[in-house]
Order: sequence, then structure tokens, then C-alpha cells
Amino acid sequence: MSTGAVSEFAPAKVNLTLAVGPAGADGYHPVDSLVVFADWGDAISVGEGDGLSLQLKGPGARSLESEPKNLVLKAAYALRAAVERPDLSASIVLDKAVPVAAGLGGGSADAAAALRALARFWELDLSRKQLAEIGSVVGSDVPACVHSRPLRMTGRGERIAPLVAWPGLDAVIANPGVPVATKDVFEAYDATGPQILACTPPPAAGTVEQALDWIAAGANHLQPSAQHLEPAIAETLKALRALQGCRLARMSGSGASCFALFDDERAARAGADALSATRPDWIVRPVHLAGAVA
Repeated sequence: MSTGAVSEFAPAKVNLTLAVGPAGADGYHPVDSLVVFADWGDAISVGEGDGLSLQLKGPGARSLESEPKNLVLKAAYALRAAVERPDLSASIVLDKAVPVAAGLGGGSADAAAALRALARFWELDLSRKQLAEIGSVVGSDVPACVHSRPLRMTGRGERIAPLVAWPGLDAVIANPGVPVATKDVFEAYDATGPQILACTPPPAAGTVEQALDWIAAGANHLQPSAQHLEPAIAETLKALRALQGCRLARMSGSGASCFALFDDERAARAGADALSATRPDWIVRPVHLAGAVA
């Protein structure tokens, strides 16, 4: 076991595209999603402690205080069980910056970061693939967040195919400050009679223009249902599309967070500044969405 504290970044997850099929007999919906990760997110730190404990801090901590078992603790117990070491202990601190129920995979990213941090702290010889397999019992999005790189996510989220060619993108993430329950969005989507997912080729792009073409050709199947449940999503998308230099705007995950893509960092920062000035009550962040590493 490491004697020093270990820290891990938990980047916000952005679904650039999200196709969703009808629920199977197990209740899970098959998905096909192009996923990237931002340079904005939460932070996990792990140190010595008695048993397993979790401390919450940061602007988003209060919204998690009522949860009986945070996904971070669930991940910690799952990791301990997987290596058959119930004696392992740690004190975990989650610094929460990403809003809860926002369509940015915050809880899954936190759980994934906890798995990476605890594996290092407990000096476990586990690969990212092995950690992702353990994460699949914690939540459908956790395996993708364990890898935290551009990827295609299929199945119910547990099938991961990292992209070998994908550029970094500059964007603005905007959240109107309203939580949206994933369960409610999926129930509304089910009422629309979703179609079986079509077989599509894997995403690949060497330039920003090629990436924008790929994204524009896709969609977020949950967006219309989420907008119907929460009108603030449509308002957010309208505001993002009105920003100078916006190339494309779409909802991420099940909402309510939305993103707008720009040609470069300068345009994204200018867009974020303009939106923040008119909507100071929203969470607005200029971000870089990391590309594939060769």
C-alpha cells in the first residue's frame, strides 16, 4: 500500500452523439455513442484511513449529501471484492465541481477515478481494461470513464472501442441549473417507440472538419424527449447556437447540459464569455475535449 496520498482527475464525459435503441428484457437500453472527455471535472484523492470512508467537498457536494451510498464508495467496495482483499482501507475525498444529474457522467467519472486512484494507492497490478470490467458492475458509463479518452460506447455502455483517429475539439458546456432525472428521460423516450439501432461504421476523423461532419451526421436520440420534460434544455441550445462561431450545438447524455463546438480555443472562450454575461445564473465553461493519443 502506498504511504502517500494519491489523486485522480475525473473529467466530465460528453456524448457527442448518442443513439438509443428499445429496452431489452433486462430493462437496459442498447446505446451507440461517440464519447469524449473534457479538461473540466471533479477530483478524487485517496489517503490512509480506517475502513472505507468518503468526504465530500466543492460546489456540488451538497447535492450528494443525501445519497446513502455514493458511486465512489460503491466502486471502492467493488474493487476490494474483485481482488478479494476486504482488509484494504482508505479515506477518499471527492471534490465535486460538475453538477449532478447533468448528462456529463459526473457520478460515473467519479467512480472511475476512484478505481484508478485506489488501484494505485493499494498497489494493485490491474490494467485499465480490468478496472473497466470491475466498473461495469458499478454503472453502465463507468467503463468508458475508466478509459477517459475518445471512444465508441456500445452495448449498454460496457463495450468500449477507443478511437485511433480523432482530433481535440474546443467547446462550451452550458448547464441551465436544472437537474434532469435520467430515468424520466428514458421513460419519455420509450413512449416514442424507439427503433432498433442500425449498424454503423466506427467513428474516425483526422481533422476538426472531418470530426464535425461525423458529429453532424449523428444525433442525441434522447434530446427531443428531454426537451419536452425540461424546456430549459431548448433554451440552452438556442443560446449556444446564437453564439458567434458556434459550429454545432447538442445536448449531452440525458441532459440538461448542452455543448457547442467551435473552430478553436479562442472562439470557444469568447463564446463562453458572451453567454456568461447574458446568463450569469447558468454554469458555463469553455473546455477542450481531448483527442485520441497516437
